[in-house]
Amino acid sequence: MAFASLEEMDANARALQIVNLDMEANRVKVNEENLAVITKNLEDTKADAVSIVAIMGTYRTGKSFLMSLLMRYLRRWETAVSTAAKKTEIKATTFKKAELAAKITEGKSDEEAAAAGHKAAMEADKDIPDVPFPLPRNERWTMKGAKFAPPDWANDGVDNQTGSGVAGFEWRGGMTKCTEGIWLWSRPFILPFDGRNIAVLLMDTQGAWDGAMTKEQNATIFGLTSLMAAKLICNTQNMLTDDKIDAIDYFTTFAQAACTGLHDEGSPFGHLEFVVRDWPWYEKSSDYEKCKAMSEKHLHTLMHSELEGRKETSDRLSECFRKISCFCLPHPGLCVLEPDFQGEFDEISSDFFQLLDEFTRCFFQAGDFPKPAAPLGIEITPSTFENVLRNFVEAFADNRGSAVHLREAFVKVEIFKNRDVLLAQCQQKMKIVAPPNKPLDPEILDEKFQTVMIDMMKEFEMKIKPFKVHDEAEQIQDFKMQLGSVIGARRKENLAEIEAAQVKLVAAPVVGTGAFFMTGHPYVDAGLVVAALGWQANQRKIQMKKENIDHEVAIQVFNDGRKFIDNRIRDAHAITIAAHRCTPASALNQVMGGMGQVAQVAKAGAAVASVAGSSNESSSVMSNLSGPPMATIRAQPA
Repeated sequence: MAFASLEEMDANARALQIVNLDMEANRVKVNEENLAVITKNLEDTKADAVSIVAIMGTYRTGKSFLMSLLMRYLRRWETAVSTAAKKTEIKATTFKKAELAAKITEGKSDEEAAAAGHKAAMEADKDIPDVPFPLPRNERWTMKGAKFAPPDWANDGVDNQTGSGVAGFEWRGGMTKCTEGIWLWSRPFILPFDGRNIAVLLMDTQGAWDGAMTKEQNATIFGLTSLMAAKLICNTQNMLTDDKIDAIDYFTTFAQAACTGLHDEGSPFGHLEFVVRDWPWYEKSSDYEKCKAMSEKHLHTLMHSELEGRKETSDRLSECFRKISCFCLPHPGLCVLEPDFQGEFDEISSDFFQLLDEFTRCFFQAGDFPKPAAPLGIEITPSTFENVLRNFVEAFADNRGSAVHLREAFVKVEIFKNRDVLLAQCQQKMKIVAPPNKPLDPEILDEKFQTVMIDMMKEFEMKIKPFKVHDEAEQIQDFKMQLGSVIGARRKENLAEIEAAQVKLVAAPVVGTGAFFMTGHPYVDAGLVVAALGWQANQRKIQMKKENIDHEVAIQVFNDGRKFIDNRIRDAHAITIAAHRCTPASALNQVMGGMGQVAQVAKAGAAVASVAGSSNESSSVMSNLSGPPMATIRAQPA
């Protein structure tokens, strides 16, 4: 997608609640309006896949504030990527223009023209500043030592007048809770991964373990976020405790049961990161490595404690998540606890910002991020995001997620994935058997498409049968209709082209015999071509608001000529097919149909010119303009 489109999306970027957790009715439901906004934004990015970074955890521990800061890191990353891409595009375009100009207007050799192109390209992007990313970490920092300014990326989007870092998910100081249900930032961030563009969504969730939510409701929040997220932050305060591990295990126990038989390769879920807030035990003068070592030791100690059943719990978590790690952040300062705190950076601890910078480097490590979200190996894409979310929400609809409900959701998601994959394969096969730039005989095309459809239906039935779903026949019929829609569109396009070719064949014999624009006399033909090129060049000069016909106009005229020739070749294919299928009866129908349309237009023109008559008569005249439908071309026996 063009980054200009993302900038337009920024204007309306905001946090949107997509899942509502109704505490009184004990149910979860989707916010349809907000989900539609997110889905459209994802589809508009044209990204290849979706990666979700989610956070859940203890009530009132700064989850939303942390996510708003991480948003700044991703925004700076995206800006660096887009700036580099823009500079590369400008250089490439400038090089081509300068090279062509040197050849056409200055008559330089290929080598000289290339040198001129390189020189122009080097000058083209000088006015666009580089956006270095990531910057080297501050190696001078040590715990409780000298104070340093926040990392440069943290200032991305800061209000320069107030120094506030409020922009992002809503949050507030004090004890009043702010986030309810599950929220997504409406604007995806587009980042590269393994040669593909990935749309990254940020997900914020209602605080858990607040005394008001039941164990099942806590599990619902954790279940939905862990299912959807490629990276999940479990935010807790002061230290990891057994009750937090047990609460997570409550979900993973039935999630693991639900996965049985559905997923055989690797862990079904993404990266689980425990972030311990307000960690008080870092020693003075500790550097980054010592702090990270202490964080990992804390996780290892808890996961491998001698508490009864802890080993089994640890094994389950390790099997469910592809990676589990821990990072401890120090307290950001007492000022952040005040109800009127607005995110002023000068009131936040320097140690907090320096370790947060290190955390972002580790958590968003290149090569591991942005890996697409893929629950059970089912990669989420912009087109499947909505269905995946709906199915998982349905599994937890009554806040009593179970292995049975979750398994049903997994099965539905797998079916949707297989359907989308096969539809994509169908479109690829159609491009092979019926290239878009080549008309085919409708009967031959139908035979080819029938074969494709039979193959696709057999494969879909084979894939869906092992799941033993109760609505198998309905799923198969739905897939058949979707296949028919895809194939029907190409069939209609092809038939319209053949019908148009028959009109040319009957109404213009010169075209029908192949004399598109030539007379047969070489000098006259050459003159016609030169005259046509001159006229087109003059038209392009006017459209492009140029004073003279320069190399840019020449390039456009060349492209016009190539397009013209391609269309004439395509016409020739269509006319050849129409000629083989044409019979006296069908030709007469085409001629009479064309004459009838001309007569109706003339009649309508006369009626309009008279300006007389009632409104009903005028409506009748206009309705006659459509004329009779064009006869379908079918070969008739001699």
